[in-house]
Amino acid sequence: MLASLSAVADNHNIMRVGGSAESIYDSRITDVEILFTVLFNEMFKDHNEEFRIKIYDTDQALTRELAAGNLDAVFMDTVLYLDNFEHLHPEIAFAVQHGQSIKPKYILLVRRNSGIDSLHELQNKKIIIPSGHAVGKRFLDVELMHAGLPVSNDHFSEIRQTKESNTAIIKLFFNQVDAALVTDFSYEVASELNLQIPQSLEIIETSPPFIHMVISVRKDFPRHRIDKIFPYLENLEEIPRLQYLRKSFRFQGLHRISTDEVYDVRQLSDKYVRLRSEREIP
Repeated sequence: MLASLSAVADNHNIMRVGGSAESIYDSRITDVEILFTVLFNEMFKDHNEEFRIKIYDTDQALTRELAAGNLDAVFMDTVLYLDNFEHLHPEIAFAVQHGQSIKPKYILLVRRNSGIDSLHELQNKKIIIPSGHAVGKRFLDVELMHAGLPVSNDHFSEIRQTKESNTAIIKLFFNQVDAALVTDFSYEVASELNLQIPQSLEIIETSPPFIHMVISVRKDFPRHRIDKIFPYLENLEEIPRLQYLRKSFRFQGLHRISTDEVYDVRQLSDKYVRLRSEREIP
C-alpha cells in the first residue's frame, strides 16, 4: 500500500499516481511507468512536486486504492473513470491522446477470405482484444445485444488478450484468431507498415469516436496544487522531451476535457446496463 498522501520527501510534495495493467492502452507496464515519470518529473522538477507511479495488476485493485484515499491521481479507461467518478474531481480531467484524435473509433476486423461479414457469423469463434479497450468491448457488447446475441464473453468461444494492438492484428492476419477489436489508428499504422494487412483484413463493425483514457485527481486534491500543476499539463508543447515521448511511446499529448465530452461513453454504458437488464426479465 502507498504511504500517506500528505507525505513530503526531500522537501518535495509527492503526488501518487495509479494505473491498472488492465486499463493500460497498447503499452507495456514498464513503458507506461517510464512515460509518466519522465513526463511529469520533467515538467515539475523546479516546482517542488515529485510524481510516483504505481501500476496495479487489476482495475479492482486500482479502484480499491482510490476509494481508500491512497492515491492522488489516476489514469483509467473511460468506462472505469465513469464508474469511479464519485471519488474524482468533477472539474479536472484530461484525455490521453494516442494517434491523430483524442476520440479514436473501435473497429472489428476479420479476414477477407473467412466468409464472415456479420456478428452472427462470429458465434463460437475466437476474438482477440488488447488491454485498455474497455470502451471498445462495451461498444461490441451493445452491438451484440442489439443483434439479439449474447455479450462477448458468451458469444465467442474464446477471448484472447494481448498488450499491443499490433499483436492482435498480426494474430488475425496469420489465422490464429477469427476476429480482432482494435482502434482505427492502430489499424492504420499496421496497414502502413505492411500493405498486405488491408488486402487481407476487412472491417465489419465501426464504433462512433470515443475518448478511451482519462487522467483525473481525487475529489479533495488541494486546490492550490491543482492551480500550480495543471496549467503545465495544458501546455505540453513546451516540454523539450515531448517529441521523444511521442516517438518512443506513440503518445500525442493530454487534452483538458469536460464531463460533457465523455457523455457518449456514459450513454453507451447506460445502454449496456439497460439491455442486460431487459434480457434478465423473465
